[in-house]
Amino acid sequence: MPMLEAFSGISYNNFSARRDIENIRQARKIKNKATGSAYTMSQEIELKLSVSAASADSFLSLHLLSGFQAQTFSLENTYYDTEDFALSQAGCALRVRKVNDGYVQTLKTRGQNVSGLHQREEWEMPIHGSELDTALFPQGALPDTINQDKLQPAFTTDFQRTCWNITQGSSEIELVLDSGLVKAQGKQDTILELELELKAGNVEDLFTLALEISKHIPVMPSDVSKAERGFRLCGRPFTKAPELPKIVTQQSIESAFCALFGYEMEQLNLHWQSFWQTQQWRHLQSFLVTLGNMATEIDWFKRMMPEAQSQMATSHIQWIEQQLLPILSWWPACFALSRDAEKESQDIAYRLQQSKAKKALSALYALQDNPELGFRILSLTAWLHTQGWQQGQDDEHRRLSARSITEGIDYCFDKALNELNTERFTGNASYALSQFPAVHRLLMLCQYFDRLYGKELGDLRAPLQALEENLSRLSAIEVVTRLKDWLNELPMEQQASIYSWTRSQTVLLRDIKQLAEKLIQGRCALLGELV
Repeated sequence: MPMLEAFSGISYNNFSARRDIENIRQARKIKNKATGSAYTMSQEIELKLSVSAASADSFLSLHLLSGFQAQTFSLENTYYDTEDFALSQAGCALRVRKVNDGYVQTLKTRGQNVSGLHQREEWEMPIHGSELDTALFPQGALPDTINQDKLQPAFTTDFQRTCWNITQGSSEIELVLDSGLVKAQGKQDTILELELELKAGNVEDLFTLALEISKHIPVMPSDVSKAERGFRLCGRPFTKAPELPKIVTQQSIESAFCALFGYEMEQLNLHWQSFWQTQQWRHLQSFLVTLGNMATEIDWFKRMMPEAQSQMATSHIQWIEQQLLPILSWWPACFALSRDAEKESQDIAYRLQQSKAKKALSALYALQDNPELGFRILSLTAWLHTQGWQQGQDDEHRRLSARSITEGIDYCFDKALNELNTERFTGNASYALSQFPAVHRLLMLCQYFDRLYGKELGDLRAPLQALEENLSRLSAIEVVTRLKDWLNELPMEQQASIYSWTRSQTVLLRDIKQLAEKLIQGRCALLGELV
């Protein structure tokens, strides 16, 4: 049972999904002029999937593996960093691996990572003995800010690797199941994951294989590396929230869509992984919000894609939303109750979470074990990375895709503003709440594109933020009034406190009406700017 959490309210700016990557893993043997030693430099493209212990045996019995010979061996790795983790903060991972005939040292850069698909530079070379030898790396491989003399062992990973070399379509893919432990400072964490590395060919085949696996066993795209697990054990928070893309006027509509959808896909995986690491329910609520953002982006940009493509992607999002919404129906009320600093509100919020979370967790575990969840998220990931929205495009779609993002933003703002019915804010709670999605969509636009507009957008953003917060509280009050079973179990004094809180709905509606009036003024100013 999760404890009551503390309640609180990889940059992808240049994302470009590669459609055909021929011979992407053809390593280049390069000679280090300074030392005369040879090293291998390559670009690593791999898809990482988390898998549960219960599903590992099912994976090994998959029919798709029957025609390929498996190799199994053990790997021992020591990861290095400075005492203050300067290397990992620079986005690099440095390790020495014991192999059958000696040792190999490897340096990986941060690269790009969206929804489990990793693309990064890698340097690899044999070394004499188990000690790190940074002099063998070419100049500039290690960040200039790193004092190489201060590199020291940070943690180890010991795991068994079972490997298949798969031919999928026109591609060669190394499929790997890793099972073992990461250890640091007397603590340990489990390693159990699938990796699909593209040796030669194209990304479509990589996802075709992953999707076939996901039809049979529950998997999820994972952005958590073995190195990240080790650094967590060392007390170094490794997860970094993705940065919002910096959309500029020179970008095309398609380029902006790629960047923004990639950003939300990163957020989606981060929220899912963060929940299972912490069991703080706010991460799942953020997961739901992110799904809504993705659906909104598809709606904004759907003019550049065939209807079948936008419908397909939207159907995946809607299926996931429909699974999660009943599980999280109680959470907004719990969050809102805890916003009050008074201890009594915290206690009531705690009781609500204790009452609802256990049942919700059971449903969540069942969802996690449903292969369809991973299949649909992987389908969205593949759709992004292989530019699936281009399939079936006609000349008009392509023309719209190539237009300036500023033209597309004008359309999005016009559409979002027209969807906002400010008169509804003057009615009852259900009328006001009907405008919640429209308010959130406008806030998304303000967040994404504030650099492309001036003061008028700032004037619109402030009342929108206040309005969304008040609508959130109003929604929570509506949820609480429907939780009759839970309310009736409370002591009478706590029931009285809840009913007193719900009566603040009148004040909230008054504030919402006033904010709506400010919003109308900002809306008029922005409409003038758009014209």
